[in-house]
Amino acid sequence: MIATDFNEKYFMYENMAIWEISSMEDFFKSHNMMKEIFQNEYGFAYSEETAKGMNLIDAGFAVVEKLLDCFRDKHFVVFSDNDENHTILKTLQDKKAIQYGMDIHVLNPNRIYVLEMDKTKEFQKYDT
Repeated sequence: MIATDFNEKYFMYENMAIWEISSMEDFFKSHNMMKEIFQNEYGFAYSEETAKGMNLIDAGFAVVEKLLDCFRDKHFVVFSDNDENHTILKTLQDKKAIQYGMDIHVLNPNRIYVLEMDKTKEFQKYDT
């Protein structure tokens, strides 16, 4: 999901959590299915050898977005320090529209962050 869509419809989501990814190994250890999804999406197996030389912020960011997009029961906004998505999320925190459980202004510039959430079951929120 792109944060511009989220910016207009944030009230339609619940159970939000920020997930900090420090490395590709950290990402692949987070869910048992990640390596299988990687294999299906890219056509070759993920290994530590695959990750060598992969810059987390550049190549890793694209991999994280692509693999998370395969999870249909959750919604994700992937961001890093001072990118477009981060700017939108900071604005929502500053307006006090959302409380993330952390200061979204202070991020490690060498990490990727994921806002993970569910669509709300309160269907009246879809009518606004």
